[in-house]
Amino acid sequence: MVKRNFIIIVLVVFALNPISCRKKNTNGDNAKNIKQDSLNLKLNIKPYNTVTLNSKADSLTRDWPMYSSLKNEIERLEDYTLQDLMTNIINIESVVDSLQETIPQQVDTLPVQSRIKILDIKAKFMLELSQKQKPKFDKIIKIAEEYPLEFNALNIQLNEVFIELPDFE
Repeated sequence: MVKRNFIIIVLVVFALNPISCRKKNTNGDNAKNIKQDSLNLKLNIKPYNTVTLNSKADSLTRDWPMYSSLKNEIERLEDYTLQDLMTNIINIESVVDSLQETIPQQVDTLPVQSRIKILDIKAKFMLELSQKQKPKFDKIIKIAEEYPLEFNALNIQLNEVFIELPDFE
């Protein structure tokens, strides 16, 4: 009798095993689908007043290839999904790194250097977060959505370099 009950219990365990495995696979598929849906989310760049460069700053930036490259990356950010961002973070980081090394002498001031350094730090932080085994998508998105504002702050600093103060003498 005990042997018979033992056989029944073993058969029940084996019969239920595929059902429990199937549920685990479904949960794994759901997690994969959620991750894939997250990667297709479009970034939510909030509207902001874009600073137009004054004529001297604009002339300078046209001859500064790394500035133009970063400006293009910033403009593209507005149409990016998270997947696009994850693919291009290394490009953004590389461009900002080069921008830092190629600051023209006319605008090589502490405020401009500081703004570029902020852009560089944020790009490096996004890159670091993206390279983790489990990327921190929420933090990456938050930084990416703030990135155009930081670039705008750089433009303000570039304009301020060329502000001419009146001569009161």
